[in-house]
Amino acid sequence: MRKSFLFISFLILFGITYANSFNWEDQVIYFVMIDRFANGDFSNDVLTKNGIEAGFENSKYNGGDLKGIISKLDYIKNLGATAIWITPPVANQWWDGYVNYGGYHGYWARDFKKVDEHFGDIEIYKKLVDEAHKRGLYVIQDIVTNHVGNFFIYKDGKYFLNDKSIPTKKPIQYPFDMNDYNDPEQRRMNIYHFPTEIKNPDKQNTEFANLDDLNTENPIVIDALKDSYNFWIKKVGIDGFRIDTAIYVPHEFWKKFLNDKDGIYSTAKKEGKDNFIVFGEAWITPPPFDNTGEKTLKEYFDDGYNSMLDFPLLTDIKRVFKEGKPTSYLAFRLKERQQYYDSKRLVTFVDNHDMDRFLKGATKNDLKQALTLIFTIPGIPTIYYGTEQGFEETRATMFKGGFASKGVDHFDIENDLYKFIQTLTKLRKENTVFRYGKVDVVFADEIGPGVLAYTISNNNEKYLVMINTNAKRKYATGIDLGLKKGIVLKNIFALNMLGKDIVYKGTLNTLMNGKAVAIYRITNEIKSVKKKDTYVKIINIESGSSYKTDFVIKGIANNAKSIKLIIDGEEKEYVTLNLNKRENEKWQIPVKISEFTPGKHKIFVKAYGKIPIINAYSKTYEINIDIPSKDLAYVEDRLEDDFGPFGTYKYPLDTTFKNQADIKAVKIQQIGTQLKVDLIMKEVTDSWSPANGFDHVTFQIFFDNPDKEGIKVLPQQNAKMPDNLDWDYELYLTGWIVSVHSSEGANKDTMGKPITPVPTIKVNKQLATISFTIPLSVLETDNLSGWKIYITTYDYDGIESVLRPLTPEGGQWAFGGGQPTDPKIMDDILIKIN
Repeated sequence: MRKSFLFISFLILFGITYANSFNWEDQVIYFVMIDRFANGDFSNDVLTKNGIEAGFENSKYNGGDLKGIISKLDYIKNLGATAIWITPPVANQWWDGYVNYGGYHGYWARDFKKVDEHFGDIEIYKKLVDEAHKRGLYVIQDIVTNHVGNFFIYKDGKYFLNDKSIPTKKPIQYPFDMNDYNDPEQRRMNIYHFPTEIKNPDKQNTEFANLDDLNTENPIVIDALKDSYNFWIKKVGIDGFRIDTAIYVPHEFWKKFLNDKDGIYSTAKKEGKDNFIVFGEAWITPPPFDNTGEKTLKEYFDDGYNSMLDFPLLTDIKRVFKEGKPTSYLAFRLKERQQYYDSKRLVTFVDNHDMDRFLKGATKNDLKQALTLIFTIPGIPTIYYGTEQGFEETRATMFKGGFASKGVDHFDIENDLYKFIQTLTKLRKENTVFRYGKVDVVFADEIGPGVLAYTISNNNEKYLVMINTNAKRKYATGIDLGLKKGIVLKNIFALNMLGKDIVYKGTLNTLMNGKAVAIYRITNEIKSVKKKDTYVKIINIESGSSYKTDFVIKGIANNAKSIKLIIDGEEKEYVTLNLNKRENEKWQIPVKISEFTPGKHKIFVKAYGKIPIINAYSKTYEINIDIPSKDLAYVEDRLEDDFGPFGTYKYPLDTTFKNQADIKAVKIQQIGTQLKVDLIMKEVTDSWSPANGFDHVTFQIFFDNPDKEGIKVLPQQNAKMPDNLDWDYELYLTGWIVSVHSSEGANKDTMGKPITPVPTIKVNKQLATISFTIPLSVLETDNLSGWKIYITTYDYDGIESVLRPLTPEGGQWAFGGGQPTDPKIMDDILIKIN
């Protein structure tokens, strides 16, 4: 009997040890917004008599719940995910009549220790965790410590409770229900950062989007939050926390919340969860080649976080794969993250619930490349629900009937993206090097979209990953892998190209297909390499040279039938020159600077022998071209005319709106083959720390090529081009996202086909000027003579990634003075290029 007891005890102990022996670095997370994923219980969809909080609108509860997630666990596991991150399941403010928006998302708590009635109850939540664990899936709960919902309001010098809050006017959990500033006792408890009590306001003690800011310096609040979130570890058995708005809470709070004797880690350990993961949201969007993001995230590791969301990496993922910016942006970011976070875990992702979907303004190939990156570098890859189904709407429902569902369920396991992610999860699982390896970038394009190549090595394993972000074929040359000649690179993965093996010949020179990906395992196999007698060399250029006038490139070649001058890695050569296959044959090629954009350029020469398969490359040189600008147009616009086409529109009521959509003037220049546009505004603000340096205005800029037939309707704006014109290309500029579209496939609801690269943006707040530059090749021209440019302004909701609502009454975040079907244009200007 005693032996049996000991054996059973051993099994129990072994089971606990086994369950906790996993590494988070081996996991793949699937991120679910509860309300938008699956509806398993229709009885909890509408819980008010008038149904104000529910409906198939983006602002309301749509019906997703915990029971629905349980029904789709096999779908998630089959994708290859091993962990589920769910939005907060806690009881929320269902509806806020002051902003006409609801707490379906879970981030407006009214009780941190209760499951929201729309999602189920604690027993259903326990069942979700149990069923997930049975399938080998871990569960991560999203939590909020910075704020609750919008329960008290300060306006016109007075405090009052939100009488438009449903189902309650205040939180129902102590001490968070102590929010009535007009009650001296509640005010004295100091549970909240009341606006009039803050002497030196900063982001850690002021309201975020009008949500009641918790006084996280107060020991009563600290203890209550520890108690609230320890509750879920003990009662439900979750495996980790993702912490919302971490950057808005003081660092000292985290040290206590996480590390105190009654803190999160201590409670998790007592529950047998020694490696409980805690990763935070510190939304940082650093400029290119800037490591302030890495430095900021490091501070949270110092506070006790054992993981963080990798926002700095996300920023450059979007710039490079979605916007077509130089791949050198990512080369810098990969180096910095490795330097700052060596041995520290990061959660990687390409989009989430608070921003535009990656596919909005991008192609599936762009998305596949971005996913390939996060699955082949250290970090914990995270898939936001719907990515595997090609979602473009940020918070669309996976189930039919819900917001933006188009009347169908979206759990298609045959979807191309679903299968692609399955392939990536399998690749990552079978090759530990992608989870624990050291990344070294061996090639990056500094000019624009092109090739990014990096090796990743761990112990005796080494792989080469190559990605061409350009839609056209691009060269990558002079790649030194530090290998012996003849080493075989075995192809294990290919996208948009043939998966052929490569024999290394001392340096690697390759021409990659557009939007291609190739992954190679570096083997120990060696093949013989024949010595070539074809050779080419540039003799009069040095890297770093600058040119302000036309110049000549000179060189010599051996046994070359022809040579091609390649600039910026383009497949299409600048010029081809036929030679006579002689020894030390001299050659020269004239270059006109007006045929290029100003700035850096890379050049090399490729020589061909008797047959094309025999070829050789010169060294690659980087030069700078300085080109004078040519004025194309300068047009002034009347100020204070930013009230829509009827003169009746009003800005949203939030205090951050300050007539940012009012155009003062537009200046257009051509610099070589580059277009530069200065948008001179009445005012430029950056209240929300936008990545592109401006907020509360969007620019929809339409180009009409007189030699092309485009379309007249303006996508998503309830408007048409003026003067019966049509447009062929659209530039969509916001403070966070930038995209370029052709009119192909565009209609009143949908932007056209995405094009890269997108414009580069610079902002001068002092001069109230937003400037952008873009290669004319994006517009498929080198001459804008006779073109017309129509510029409109409005604003968009960054979370929903849609143009703001327009209603007669307006609102805090909605424009007023018009009907929903009226044109979404605050100001506009039409420019003709002579």
